[in-house]
Amino acid sequence: MNAFNYFQRIQIHPMIGWPRQLSFSVRSWITRTPSAEFLYLPYQWWGQAKRRSDGRSLREGLVLPDTELMIDGFQGSANSFATAAFKLCQKRHVKLAHHRHAPILMVKAVRLSIPIILTVREPESTVVSLTSRWPHISVEQGLKSYVGFYKALQPYVDNFVVSTFQLTTNHLDKVIEVTNKKFSTSFDLIDPERANAECKEIYSNSSSDRLKRKKIKESKKKNLLEYKDSILLESAQEIYTFYEKSAQEIIPY
Repeated sequence: MNAFNYFQRIQIHPMIGWPRQLSFSVRSWITRTPSAEFLYLPYQWWGQAKRRSDGRSLREGLVLPDTELMIDGFQGSANSFATAAFKLCQKRHVKLAHHRHAPILMVKAVRLSIPIILTVREPESTVVSLTSRWPHISVEQGLKSYVGFYKALQPYVDNFVVSTFQLTTNHLDKVIEVTNKKFSTSFDLIDPERANAECKEIYSNSSSDRLKRKKIKESKKKNLLEYKDSILLESAQEIYTFYEKSAQEIIPY
């Protein structure tokens, strides 16, 4: 076992839960604070180390001047499906950036005139998805991070093609069509049936993992009930409504 894999195993130890909670909150603040961009570098290095360990493309973890498209959004908003479906249906290699979950990098992409597809999902399902995948993250942390993430990007909404969860998972062909029109690109359109048949299978968990995550989801849903009438959840819903309206103006559905 190499040192990187050993460190990854340490991360899931119960004793590391609180430091990881703190790290998530700190990272969330850094990634939406332009003046703290230099503090993001260690997180970017770590992300690149994980990519190298998994054999994934290092350049797809960076926003570069020659990046042709960025697909990103808050964790749990179908970023993985959108990325896999897009790659599956392209006849040529596209220089892509994805899975950064960092508003400061999306703003950087805007400044570089890189086309961006912003994924968004209603907050309750997003937070349950996030916190069931990483149980050390609390529901409150997830909601606060959701609000901070999308609030930081609101001034730039006209520079994105906004794709709701419904659009991403069922009508990604329309999303790409609008992207081509908006940014004068010529990406190949996506076959939704093929994408759903092939890409969802790629990211499906084993039966034991699904059962384990189902139990965690049920617990997180109960935690979320505590925030049903809270200002925090109300703020998250208002932000989602803002982006949903933007998406519907581009692609009625």
